[in-house]
Amino acid sequence: MRSLRIGFLLGMRQIQRASLWTNILIVFVMALTFLNLIAVSGVLVGLITGAERAVRAESLGDIIITERDDQNNILETESIIRQIKTYPEIETYAVRYIGAGRLEANYKERRDLSGERDIAQVTVTGIDPIQEDTMSHLSDNMLEGEYLDPNEEGYILIGYYYLQEASDKFGDIFDSLSNIKPGVTVRMTVGDISKEFIVKGIVQSKVDEVSLNTYITEKEFRRLFGRIDRNADRITIRVADNVSEDSVKATLIESGLGQYAKIQTFEEGKPKFITDIKNTMNLLGTFIGSIGIIVASITIFIIIFINALSRRSQIGILKGIGIERKAIEIAYVLQAAFYALAGSACGALLTYGFLLGYFERNPIKFPFSDGILVAPPDETFLRFLVLFAVTLIAGFLPAWMIVRQNTLNSILGRK
Repeated sequence: MRSLRIGFLLGMRQIQRASLWTNILIVFVMALTFLNLIAVSGVLVGLITGAERAVRAESLGDIIITERDDQNNILETESIIRQIKTYPEIETYAVRYIGAGRLEANYKERRDLSGERDIAQVTVTGIDPIQEDTMSHLSDNMLEGEYLDPNEEGYILIGYYYLQEASDKFGDIFDSLSNIKPGVTVRMTVGDISKEFIVKGIVQSKVDEVSLNTYITEKEFRRLFGRIDRNADRITIRVADNVSEDSVKATLIESGLGQYAKIQTFEEGKPKFITDIKNTMNLLGTFIGSIGIIVASITIFIIIFINALSRRSQIGILKGIGIERKAIEIAYVLQAAFYALAGSACGALLTYGFLLGYFERNPIKFPFSDGILVAPPDETFLRFLVLFAVTLIAGFLPAWMIVRQNTLNSILGRK
């Protein structure tokens, strides 16, 4: 304790006697290091978190009900819907009928009947337009045209990725149709049944399941696909605020609905590649941040070493009057700790006081998501501990190298 008290006194005097601009510069370097460690990883993970949020908001919802592994559709769909309506924890839901069809465009203008047809294999989703819009706000993703009207028939919404212009941008990785715009007539073929639809609008979203889809009303879907049993392919549920989706899932299963369908929370049902990419981005951000830690530790080492070397004679005098080596080493370690704490505090204040809120209000516009900044407090604290420990070591080593020299040689300035 005596060495600690003396070391603390010496360390404080060194910080006070140091140049104000030197202290500010060192703290600034440590703050940037902290931000590099937290923000770089946070932006990379936030890129995927933004995509995850969009999938939850515009596609899958909080709870996903799908067919059991041994079935083709959700059994007793109407009974499930009646039960869902009785739960006050459930804010809204949407019933979807999903199938595959062949969409053909420009067939009326085709003069050469032996020529190549303008067709695309598409995903077809039958929806209740009002119910779906309440659940996923699909109408907000209209690029052109108008949203479906539940009182109208013969209209279709086409996802942007099925357009020729999208194929030109992203490469020819999926089927596309040319000259598609609102008002154009297309032909949908399912098996031996064909039906003409008028394009009501073009849907564009950063969620692939929305942009790579076509939407018609539920009634027309069931007629076109022969789904007279009314059993749906997916029911997505949005729970009320401050309600645990796990508890709602457990309640649904306890009520016996698990025998008719598979019930999953968003975390369980979301695409696995999202989790894999998020983990990869987190690892990449940590790797980049670790380079910043190495740079900061070298900076602290050089600063402390030069400081200790310039005070070599003073260190020798302190040793000569009976100050223990341990106390002198503690003084320099505490000096490094001060810089680490001050820099990390500034970085944390900037991160949680400004950057998180700023990126929430102004997300980074990536092609496939609106990226935000993710900085969980537990991970931030863990990274701070790593930065703090490395800084302490960087402060101890130069002090140990100078203090261990012969006392008389240090006083006289001899090597």
